Formats: sequence, C-alpha cells, structure tokens
Amino acid sequence: LYFSSLPWVLAFALFFRWLLVREFNRKCSRGYVFAVGDVQWDSHNTVKYPLYCAIAGLLAGLFGVGGGIVKGPLMLEMGIQPAVASASAAAMILFTSAAASICFVVFGLLHVGYGVVFF
Repeated sequence: LYFSSLPWVLAFALFFRWLLVREFNRKCSRGYVFAVGDVQWDSHNTVKYPLYCAIAGLLAGLFGVGGGIVKGPLMLEMGIQPAVASASAAAMILFTSAAASICFVVFGLLHVGYGVVFF
C-alpha cells in the first residue's frame, strides 16, 4: 500500500516531462531567445534536474535538514537566478509544510488549538 502512489507519481512526471519538452521544442522552432537564467527544458534536462532534486531531497531527509537548504543552492548551481531560486524554494516549503500539517491533523497528531495559536 505504501508504494501504491508510485504509478501515479511516475505518470504525472512523464506527462509533465512531455509537456516541458514539447514547449521547449516549440520555442526553439520559432526562434525564441532564452533569457539568462531560463531553464531550457530539453529532453536531457527534464531527466537530469528532477533527478538531482530528488537525490537532494532524499539526502536532506536522511540528514534531517530542510529541503530548502539543499534545493536553493542546487537551483543556483543549475543557473537559475537567485530571486527565482528563492521563490521556488519558498513555494516548495509551503506545499511540503501544508501537506505535513494536513497529515498530522488527519491522523489526530496535531492539537488544533495549538495549530491555530502558532499559525
């Protein structure tokens, strides 16, 4: 049951990879000029960058550090502009913390009164 979500995750990953590569090819065929810091989502980068981020997230979880601490600098190394990397890391942290909070509430591990006070 634990790995039952894996086919869905892979299906979504492949679908969005297909969308990104299709958009990249469309831009290239029309002569689009990429700005500095734009990620060019070609067929190579759509495998490499998510793989790097997955490994970074796994290592961050194993060592007990926040994913934003690892993924922010990783995005800078990928050539993403600092403002975009910071906003992306903040968005990832928002969704991760919201999902974790919902799980705690659903399983009865979070006292709702504490959650309201500390929100």
